[in-house]
Amino acid sequence: MAVKRQFIAGAACPSCGAVDRVQRCLDGERIWMECVACGMVRDLDEQPAAVDANEQPVALRGPKPR
Repeated sequence: MAVKRQFIAGAACPSCGAVDRVQRCLDGERIWMECVACGMVRDLDEQPAAVDANEQPVALRGPKPR
């Protein structure tokens, strides 16, 4: 089966901070995310890891509040 890739609009990479470079990848039962800018790969099937003080969460940009 081919890997299905979908970019996540407005998402910032938690490793390098690049915006609009993160994609969700699906290969059968396995789901992960990749950054095409820095090569970061994170498995989305696993439970969330404890928050590291140096790591920032994936941020989604949206309309600014008025």
